Amino acid sequence: MALLFCDGFDKYGPVAGVTATIQAALLAGEWTSASLSLANIVAGLSNTGYAVSFGVITTAPYKTLATSYSRLIGGIRIQSTLASAGGVTFLDSATNQCSITINTTGLISIRTGGTSGTALSTSTVSVSANSTHYLEWDITFAASGAYQVWLDGVSLFSGTGATKSSSNSSANQFQLNGTNIIYDDLYLFDTTGSTNNAVLLTSPQIETQFPNADSSVQFSFGAAILGSAYATVSTTGAPGANELFLRKVTTGPTGQLASVACIPQATSAGANFKSVVYADSAGSPTGSTLATGTQVTGTTSGTTLTSSFASPPTLSASTAYWLGFITDTSVNLSLTDNATVAGSKAANTYGSGPPTNPTMTTGQSSWLIYGNMTGIAVDWYEEDINPPPGDISYVSSSTSGNEDLYSFPALTTPNPANIYSVVVKGYIRRTDSGARTVSIQCKSGGTDSAATTVTPGTTYGWIDGNFDTDPATSSAWGASGVNSATSGFKIAS
Repeated sequence: MALLFCDGFDKYGPVAGVTATIQAALLAGEWTSASLSLANIVAGLSNTGYAVSFGVITTAPYKTLATSYSRLIGGIRIQSTLASAGGVTFLDSATNQCSITINTTGLISIRTGGTSGTALSTSTVSVSANSTHYLEWDITFAASGAYQVWLDGVSLFSGTGATKSSSNSSANQFQLNGTNIIYDDLYLFDTTGSTNNAVLLTSPQIETQFPNADSSVQFSFGAAILGSAYATVSTTGAPGANELFLRKVTTGPTGQLASVACIPQATSAGANFKSVVYADSAGSPTGSTLATGTQVTGTTSGTTLTSSFASPPTLSASTAYWLGFITDTSVNLSLTDNATVAGSKAANTYGSGPPTNPTMTTGQSSWLIYGNMTGIAVDWYEEDINPPPGDISYVSSSTSGNEDLYSFPALTTPNPANIYSVVVKGYIRRTDSGARTVSIQCKSGGTDSAATTVTPGTTYGWIDGNFDTDPATSSAWGASGVNSATSGFKIAS
């Protein structure tokens, strides 16, 4: 067998990490639905990462596979409130072939068609509301297809029956079909190849890591941010007129602060803003500003306001600073969250410029304020953001053959019994008008292996590379091999 797809639902950001609109855009790189904005990233059902649930949706999210498969083997961690029936469905181009359903009493069945189709087999045991389980299956799609379903490694039932509804004996889509269910740790296999040939993985866990160092890099710095650029709530807050308002941030690598940004949520033609940056002393802004930005006059609701520094200050690595603005007008701004802990402000006459050693009033709204950095000498920093923010933090190249490889933290489970695959994912788009192909790369020992090349679109989307064996040995991965491997992406052509 070979791994077709997996999703730990970790790469879409932390719990309450982004707004519904951005959440939908992130999920759309992997999943399809008219209701992705109703996704909720929640605490993971396993030891690491996050999970996903959906509100009252009109179209259940589905994953379109690379081709059609006559047999699919897989599993997913699942938790249901039992408020309504739901589970997973296998489709042939939008036609429900068969489904595995948890009903409102906690019984599990396999059905022809969707969740309300004819039951082929039903479990004699039930799950309780809000309990976490691992559901696995082996299904052949046919008029009389073989199937078997397991729960937590124990077979619930097996048999043969109508596991298809279309004229095709295959499935090319996989659907998360439930509005009262949390999903985590999904994998799908087919029957090709010589690896991952155990039918039952028995509650595997997906662990997601983000880069923490460069290994070998050839892409160029594009952009980087300091702080958070995502609004997680739709509420707003106004610092007030003639105020200095700031947020404390801590740098990564050394770099130059080119500008500071915020997102006004009101239009004001005459409002004036200037960005400021202060050094930190014992948790408070100190001294005069390290730099004061150029004046920006006028705000437009929903449009990022950026004030640049004529002489960008160099910020030291791993150091606390205070970023913000002085303003003469009260304008509502986006918040990163609804907490009143991150913002600080002080009364300040705008025409007098920013104050020295300001006395701040803490406990203010968590205004969305971030810095735009230049001169970052490493590439991993631009990539180590969850969820990825797109064009405000990226690396780029237009040279065929250029490759970026990064190192990653060690597995949190020191000696896992089995490592079934290493999956590398990139959030990538093409910016030029010519044809380009990109490959996801994994290097172990001295062997640099490429996954299938893909042609990226002009909007950001997820690109996957599955490495079921260690490139250095062509055998199953071990913990030491995973921990020492590097991975990234390459312009194939």
